[in-house]
Amino acid sequence: MEKYVFESGLEAEFVSSRQNPRVVQTAKLEQKKYRDAEKVFLLDGVKLAHEALEFSVVKEVFLRQSDAEKLRPEATAAHEAGARVTVLSDAAFERITTENAPQGIVTLAVQRDIPEAAPELCRGRFTLMLDSVRDPGNLGTILRSASALGDPAVVLHSCADLWSRKTVRAAMGAVFKSSVSVTHDGASFVREARSAGLRVIASSPRAGGLTLGEFTPGENDVVIIGNEGHGVSDEIIAECDTTLLIPMRENVESLNASAAANVILWEAARRGK
Repeated sequence: MEKYVFESGLEAEFVSSRQNPRVVQTAKLEQKKYRDAEKVFLLDGVKLAHEALEFSVVKEVFLRQSDAEKLRPEATAAHEAGARVTVLSDAAFERITTENAPQGIVTLAVQRDIPEAAPELCRGRFTLMLDSVRDPGNLGTILRSASALGDPAVVLHSCADLWSRKTVRAAMGAVFKSSVSVTHDGASFVREARSAGLRVIASSPRAGGLTLGEFTPGENDVVIIGNEGHGVSDEIIAECDTTLLIPMRENVESLNASAAANVILWEAARRGK
């Protein structure tokens, strides 16, 4: 096995071939089925490497050979955390990154366990439920905003993959710390939440229910943001207590999912929920 020796004396494994089995296997993690089978995911860039190291979920750090010495602090931190450190030739590194301008580091991290959504996980705190938010950039942005604005509970139903590179990149570390749970039956979760005394509110562009700014988000409120194109499903709306309108100027298209979520999260945080 080849070695790469840093100027500090730190040793790492070195892989030169793009066809190396470990390089091939790592590249496959771009696909959800391989990520889920191994319970791992990939992160690109220095900042996310630091976030992963902070939360002690790093299995391996891959460094591009031409950037290895510059990234020696990250290599050292990974080594001290007990993670494997591997330097790849530039050609091999290209196979495991999807960035147009990669920073020379890809981190292999362990997926945390995401619990099944249950009313008791939402009780006593504001909750944001996402119904079929399929764009990973939107999902990641919402998680990042939730982490910044009060850390509400977040329930995912039929959403984009939490561990995709695009989600992780947009979330900028929030995947490590957001209070996320998942439900595979959104309507059933809403029924259970209401039976447990939670108020469930579906965001909707149609008037007739509550209007944001004129109601106070409560500790036991669950507000639902829907799919980017179709909104909250009719099946789920039918199970909710009421709807929520975000007031906007006339003849303006509705906000996209992440923008709507951000406005609602800010309002809840402003009122201290």
